[in-house]
Amino acid sequence: MKTGGSGEAGKIRKFYKQVSVEARGEAGVGWRVMLDANELKTTAKRDLHLPSRSLAMAVAHEWNAQERDILPQTMPVTQLVFTGLDNFADVLDEIRDETAHYGETDLLCYRVTEPRALAAIQDEQWQPLLDWAAKQLDAPLTVTRGIMAVTQPRQSVAALRRPLARLDVLHITALRTLVGATGSLVLALAVYFGRLSPKQAVELATVEECFQIETWGSDEELEATLMGKLEDAEAAGVILSSLSRSD
Repeated sequence: MKTGGSGEAGKIRKFYKQVSVEARGEAGVGWRVMLDANELKTTAKRDLHLPSRSLAMAVAHEWNAQERDILPQTMPVTQLVFTGLDNFADVLDEIRDETAHYGETDLLCYRVTEPRALAAIQDEQWQPLLDWAAKQLDAPLTVTRGIMAVTQPRQSVAALRRPLARLDVLHITALRTLVGATGSLVLALAVYFGRLSPKQAVELATVEECFQIETWGSDEELEATLMGKLEDAEAAGVILSSLSRSD
């Protein structure tokens, strides 16, 4: 990220006036974001050559929305793109493996016994996603009650990993973010394949937390955590939807 003069401690003063998106030209591939006449770089000073105009526009929109100071926390799509290109691009196979491991301990396979009302909600809302994974991904998974670990079929774990093998760095960054927000590779893949929206995936992943809030009342810290998960998932969803467009 190119920086200009500093304002208050910890803040970066906005140093540009115009934000635009440009094709890289006849010899190039992809799109770039321009801050005035300067090409936007990642935090590690890597070229930011994005494969779709839609994704470049999403990044540009966040930079255009900055006012006096540049606030990275208000640019979740930019931050995810930078993270992927700076931290994951050179270790892509390792990131795929780490993401795939979530299939061995998928959240949807671990359900409570008590309270019964929560157990019923988990069964009703989670089982259709496991049924989808079994049918569409050829990945039937075993469900258990409580925290006792269950070993999943090797063929199913391999089937859940299979879609990851063909993903480029931006796709896998988005998918990894969805897995982190939900604790579930099945839910992340359901978003990737269009079965769920990012919001729906987070709502399914947090039925226990929402049950606690409904039962015991408002909890500011817990609600802030849930909001952070939703923001992460929605930023990942923007990347996936932008990459799916052919512009």
